[in-house]
Amino acid sequence: MHHRSAILLVVPLVAAACGSTCQPAPAPVIAPSPTPAGTVVAAPVDVPSPDTPAAATAARADAGQGAAAAAPEPEPAAVLLSTEGDVDGVPGDEQITLRAGGLLTVGAASIRVEIEPSPAVYWKQQARLDIVDLGGKRRGVLFAAPTADLEDPPDRFRVYVLHNGSLVPVLDEVIGAYGITQLQFPGDGTARYIEDGWTACDRVAGAKKVAREQVTFRLDAAGTRMIESGRKPTRHVQACDELAACPYVDVLDAGRPRRIGEILRDVRGARAATVQSLELGDHGAGPIAIRISEEKAEVTFLDEVFVEAGGARIHPRGCDVTPSPAHCAADGRPHVLRQGDTLDLVFDAGGRVVLFARGYYVPTPTAATREVR
Repeated sequence: MHHRSAILLVVPLVAAACGSTCQPAPAPVIAPSPTPAGTVVAAPVDVPSPDTPAAATAARADAGQGAAAAAPEPEPAAVLLSTEGDVDGVPGDEQITLRAGGLLTVGAASIRVEIEPSPAVYWKQQARLDIVDLGGKRRGVLFAAPTADLEDPPDRFRVYVLHNGSLVPVLDEVIGAYGITQLQFPGDGTARYIEDGWTACDRVAGAKKVAREQVTFRLDAAGTRMIESGRKPTRHVQACDELAACPYVDVLDAGRPRRIGEILRDVRGARAATVQSLELGDHGAGPIAIRISEEKAEVTFLDEVFVEAGGARIHPRGCDVTPSPAHCAADGRPHVLRQGDTLDLVFDAGGRVVLFARGYYVPTPTAATREVR
């Protein structure tokens, strides 16, 4: 089982056992994270330095470099994210942009932020720039973006406020163990989320069942920092022995398996069927061969397997026949992997490759598992 660091926190998933008459749920679709209206999204270009006021960065660059000061102004870096709205409380909206290199600008104020390297597929789904309500007339700028993790990276949430004409970071948290987590701003000076099952079970070592907690951050009296102000149990209870991640994914290098990670994590039962992804890394011009293997006491139902490379969706070889194999299309006709089974696939893809799998698993022994044997 793959474990994340204890600092990673939330994505609630619904899991349900599958009865003897259960059929795979209607195939879900890949959908990007909701993006605020008016937001422009592009892929990141490079990795700038950590959060630093832009004026300080410029001052250091200019120190002792008189000749450089006379050089022509460079072209502005590409805009990665853009939106607009009222942040300072003065009538009129501010233009808000994040540029390649990490320059975040809100009206006349700016700050350097870190952009972690992440494949474009995750950036397009998860990166966003938005204005959040921090209570009263106070507004903040939220920058959410995926971390550099290889398996469905969680988001890093950062909030900035205008203070004495400068942008001040008040919140910087990685929230969730896998994928997209919702951080809510109810407008009372707080930010809240519900921890996911992975985080809850890590928090209570050895527990068989854990109530997932709602975590609250609150803006301090000075309005320059959001600190954790409370936790309370929710009605969402996680059975820790149901957090198995399956199946495993290996890249076959000259026929030899090289373990990359796991996919279809924490999707127990047909009602939890979803799409998950796993970055496979850079692979030259291709093709790339992979092996999906079920090594645990579970039955996995794979409704579709494909990769994305160079902005294109690519299905494995052998999918261009009629009827096509069960793993080729999201048609509710899954390929079944029982404990000990493997599925070898070859994709005509190269460069940076991300694997996607659609489906769910059922732990054994259960009535549902006995039915499919």
